[in-house]
Amino acid sequence: MVQAYYRPETLEEALGLLGREKDARLLAGGSYLLSPQFKDRAISAIAISSLLPQGIERRKDSLIIGAGICFQSLADSSLVPEALRQAALGMANRNVRNRATVGGNIGADRSCSSLLPFFLVAEAIYHRAGSDPIPAQRWREEPPGIITAVEFPLPAGRSFAYGRYSRSACDLALIGCAVRADLGAGRLDNLRVALGGLSAHAQRYPGLEASLEGKPLPPRAELEEMAQAFFSPIDDLRGSAAFKRRRAAVLLADLLGSLKERRL
Repeated sequence: MVQAYYRPETLEEALGLLGREKDARLLAGGSYLLSPQFKDRAISAIAISSLLPQGIERRKDSLIIGAGICFQSLADSSLVPEALRQAALGMANRNVRNRATVGGNIGADRSCSSLLPFFLVAEAIYHRAGSDPIPAQRWREEPPGIITAVEFPLPAGRSFAYGRYSRSACDLALIGCAVRADLGAGRLDNLRVALGGLSAHAQRYPGLEASLEGKPLPPRAELEEMAQAFFSPIDDLRGSAAFKRRRAAVLLADLLGSLKERRL
């Protein structure tokens, strides 16, 4: 329930309100604030959609995405990797994708986030209003702030893949997974693996990455068995820990096997 609504004219003013107002929430597309958890909760909404960049720019070997861009525009762009387009398309339906923003998805930091697994494996940098840029991996450790853009490297030869498992096409992802590697001589180099849905927040799995780094992709059955040892899912209404562990391993094997077809 919104008890106060603010429409600042600058990002500096928005930051001041964010630090001053009780239970302040940033409002861009608004799709997250419509979720049931805020129904009976008094919040102060700070509208910032007009203050955020909404473009996509390729600079040499990196990509910069404005935090105010909506999911549908991201999915429609020819500048972004196919895996990121698929991650954006994983958000509900077109109506929601036309409202939900990149910055809002990061700020909500939900386990079922469509974009966070990709940004984690891409080793993205979040540009922030009034603060230095910060790696995606450290965002949760920082005080609340305003993300203005996301930037990540896109060197030649890098491959990405993204996949999700959900109960229906428009449902939230039960499990979301992103992988990245530099493919050379049949090996997985600079491998990164991130999953959402297994814990409270999307996260990378460095132990799993290290076990596969610099090696050929193992046989599928071996890969699935090995991967399950690194997952410690939570039991909840969406599925048992055993089911999630098994399903995550299958999804990971699918994506790693597809990397050779997705080179930039």
